[in-house]
Amino acid sequence: MKNQGGTPSKTDESNAASLVSFVVDSIVEGVLKGQYVPGQRLIAADLAEEYGVSRAPVREALHVLAGEGVVELIANRGARIRKLGVEQLFNFLEFTEALLAVGVRRVTNKKLKRDEIALIEKAFQDIEQQCERKNARELLSALHRYHTVLNKISGNDFVEFFYNRPYIRFYTSLIHEFAPGDNWTQFIHNYRLIHSTILSGDEHTSVATFVAHIRWVLQMMRG
Repeated sequence: MKNQGGTPSKTDESNAASLVSFVVDSIVEGVLKGQYVPGQRLIAADLAEEYGVSRAPVREALHVLAGEGVVELIANRGARIRKLGVEQLFNFLEFTEALLAVGVRRVTNKKLKRDEIALIEKAFQDIEQQCERKNARELLSALHRYHTVLNKISGNDFVEFFYNRPYIRFYTSLIHEFAPGDNWTQFIHNYRLIHSTILSGDEHTSVATFVAHIRWVLQMMRG
């Protein structure tokens, strides 16, 4: 809807932004579910038809994802899902170790309410289920949801904001190629320790246990 001067109204701008966000989230979710794979080309016309939108929000979404490092724009050829090497994923995991350790520390140090404990427990049950199913891709998604809950409860808005960026979800999903690997028993054992120490209120042990787990995963990635 436009005003009398012919310029877009705030409602138009809000709707356009919502469509862009919808396409951004849909593409990232497609990667998480294996619908799109690294190196795959994304054609704006095809995406517009798939998501039932015009090409304009699709093109804008692809530019947003390019800025996030999720896709690469190819001149006159649309875009493609970015491929990352082991070293890039290694560096990413080192970064998220530092980011998530803040959330782990703050949650452990907080007097948790009953409903907050329930949210954390529910998120951890999802991790347990994916380990039982030995679904690495879904496990990484469950881990992201678990830490999203921790970060929200932690009260640190910056940790919550950065961990919810599209590139975090994208890069996290790619780690399923390396972890847990064949080490499912050790992986869930590590996370049970992390989870229990968080709820115990032992700040030092929860952070140390979490960091030790990430270092173990990094060692697996190094081979």
